This record gives sequence, structure tokens and C-alpha cells, in this order.
Amino acid sequence: MKKPIFLLISIFLFMYCTAGWSQKVTAGYYGGVNISDIHAGTNSGKWKFKPGPVQGLYVDYSFNRIFGFRTGINYSTLNYEHITVYQDYGYYPPGYSSSFWPGPYYSFNEFTDCSFISFPAQMRLSVPSVPRLDLMAGIYNAFLVDHSETYNNIDYKPSKYDFGYLYSLGLSLPLTDRLEASLNTRYLTGRKGIDNFNESRHGSMDFTFGLAWKGFLKSKGGNADYQTQDSVSEKIYLIYTGGINASWNSGDRDKERYSMNYGPSFGFLVNYRLSANTSFRTGVTFDVTGYSLKDSSDSFNRYIKSGEAYYQVNTKTSVDYLTVPLLISFHPGNGGRFFINTGPFAGIKLNARCKGTVYYNPESSGTYSRYRRIVYDDMEGAIKDNNFGWIIEGGMATPLFGRLALECGLQYRRGFGEVYDDSYLPDNGSFYNEGTVFENSSLSLRIGIRVPVKVVK
Repeated sequence: MKKPIFLLISIFLFMYCTAGWSQKVTAGYYGGVNISDIHAGTNSGKWKFKPGPVQGLYVDYSFNRIFGFRTGINYSTLNYEHITVYQDYGYYPPGYSSSFWPGPYYSFNEFTDCSFISFPAQMRLSVPSVPRLDLMAGIYNAFLVDHSETYNNIDYKPSKYDFGYLYSLGLSLPLTDRLEASLNTRYLTGRKGIDNFNESRHGSMDFTFGLAWKGFLKSKGGNADYQTQDSVSEKIYLIYTGGINASWNSGDRDKERYSMNYGPSFGFLVNYRLSANTSFRTGVTFDVTGYSLKDSSDSFNRYIKSGEAYYQVNTKTSVDYLTVPLLISFHPGNGGRFFINTGPFAGIKLNARCKGTVYYNPESSGTYSRYRRIVYDDMEGAIKDNNFGWIIEGGMATPLFGRLALECGLQYRRGFGEVYDDSYLPDNGSFYNEGTVFENSSLSLRIGIRVPVKVVK
């Protein structure tokens, strides 16, 4: 632990000196917590989300007020816990119910903790407001510096490095001419296997607080060349939004077999006024969508039957998306309190999984057994990387604390086309099985805060 901290301090001192070379360079520190989100599939059991520490240093170079580049060094520990549950209700004589004839219950946990030094590189898109909104995306390379495990497989060998993608969303607030505070969230998804015997991959979501130093070069008057605030823009405002999705499968095949799945939705929108009664909206939101399956089936994640089904399934299939909407917003009436939004959206898949419980009853001569299995299957390979569709939303805004406003809306979202990858559905294109298996639809209750943009000179 001491070596990574010493390395961070050394690199920070170098970055501090480097930051003085240019007005466009900012150096910062951040720390917080990550929530592990392993991308994996198992035969039985489930992964439990566990927190771990994260801290780092960064250098940010601004090409202008909108675009920039950020890199640095990061130290984090990912803590994984796999809970294996396998229940056998055992054999019981004919005439006895399984509830009166309990069998053995097997449960054991497996732990894997990995500490990494990583080097991210991200392009930054900023809204030059107060507070400033930063949206970043890029890649990272990570190197394993420590690990421990309690694992049953004696051939376990963790990979010495990792590579993946990361997406960030943050708010930065100036405290003084040279100091600003930031609140950030990051989503990381690894592309390399964790170990040598399965296809599990690292993943996490970070929540951090940071401080940054800027403006080390002084102007001729002896003061830092600090950006001052302009008046509040009448055309642009930000909407920080959150809510809950009720999503379902609206595909052509056996859609009555599926029921709703629930998940969060949060992010931001930028509203640009085009005229007195119309606006253009875009932004980024994080959405969890999918469906539930509670039926007899030969598959854990979709309805398939050939003869008598083998499983009794109670599972939820969830897909995490970064959603980018392109909406036209209409504000009928003179007050503009009511709004109607409509337009297309594009969804970028981050993660997909199927989790729940299944039961099955293998039979043999003179005996009857019942088994229970907890499912937590990776579905990333089965789901397409992108999803497209259309959004329709209606709602109203209420003034709140001066220039702020509270926005409430009910949003219907309809995805177009098959969500499953065709290679995962070998029977999908056959003559007797035409039609989509999984199409995304959702209804969201959304609440947001409208914040007018203070344009910086």
C-alpha cells in the first residue's frame, strides 16, 4: 500500500510543476469509493456488489472552453464476492411433499480482491457554465499490484494487467481564482479476462470528490488570468434528471410470457431554445432496461419450450445503456410550463445480465428430486452493442427558488428491432420461428432540476 501512495505523490509533484507551464493546464486530486460490477457468468450463485477505495491524480489540458484532454494515474481496489447457493431438496417417498422432506443446503462464498495502478486517457466535452458540466469518454490501461483470493480452483491465476473503456460525468465548481471542487462518477468496463479459466471481466462504478488547481501563470498585472462570469443565458439551461424505468419485452414472439422489470434512470440534458415555444434537447442518461420471465422454460433468460419444459424460471434480464436522445421540445401556451418532447435516441450497451432463481426436478426410477439454483449469468455476448428507438414525453415545470425550476415528466420509449444478437438466436431466422424475440419498451417517471447556464467569458 505504501508504494502506490508514494508513486502517486511523486507523480503529483511532477504534474504540479508541469501545470505552471500553461494557463490551459489544470492539475487535480480525487478520492472516493468504487462499487465492483464484475462482468461474468456462472453455473450457480451470484456476484455481490462490494465497495472498495479509489484515488488518483490527473492533468487536464483545455483546447478551448468546450473541448479538452485528461490523463493521470489512478489507484483502486476491486473487491469481488461470489455467493454460491445450490440446494437439493433430496429424495422423498411417494406421497410426501418436498416441504416436509427438506434436503441438504450447500452455500459457500468465494472472494477475489485486486488492486490496480491504472492510466486513463479521456477526451472531455464541457458545458462552460457555473457549475461546469464535464462529459468524458476514453480508455485505460491498468497493472495489477496486489491481489488476494479465497477460491476453490487451485489453478486460479489473475491477469497482470487490464484494458478497457471508461465513461465519466462530473460537475466542477470554482471556489477561488485558482481552486475548484468537483464531484464525479465513472463507469469502467474491462475488455480482458480476469483470470486464466473463465471469461469474467473487471468492471466498477466510481463516485469521487476532488480538488483542482489552475491558473498558475499570472498576467502582467500580477493576477491570475481568471475567467469571469457573464450574465445568465436566456436560451440555454441544464436539466439534471433522475427517475425509475418500468421496462418490458414488446417483441413479436411470446411477449405475453414476459413481465416488467424495474431499474433506475439518471443523467443530464441540455436544452437550447429555438423559439418562444420550441427547444432542442440532448444529453446523456444511464438507463437500466429489460424484462422478467416467470414461467416454465428450457432457458433461463427467454421463453423456449420443446415438449415439457425442464425448468421453472423466475429471472430478470437487465441491460444497462448510455442513452443519447435527440429531442424537439414543444412548450404550448404563453407560460411555457407544459412541454411535449419527441425524437429518436441511441443506446450504447454497457452491461447485460440475467439473474434470479430456477427450479428443476430430475426423476429416476422410484425417486424424485428437486433442485434450486441461483442464476447470475453474463449476457453481454448475447445482446447487441447498440439500440435505437423513439421517445415521446409529456410533463410540466414549476418555478423553484428563483431561476431554478422543477421538471416532472412521463416518458415512453420504444426500441426498434431485435435486441438479441442473431448469433445467439440460431432459430430466429428460420421459416417456422419468424419475428423478434426481445424488443425494448419502457415507461419512465422522471424528475429533474432546471438550472440556467451562466456563460463564462
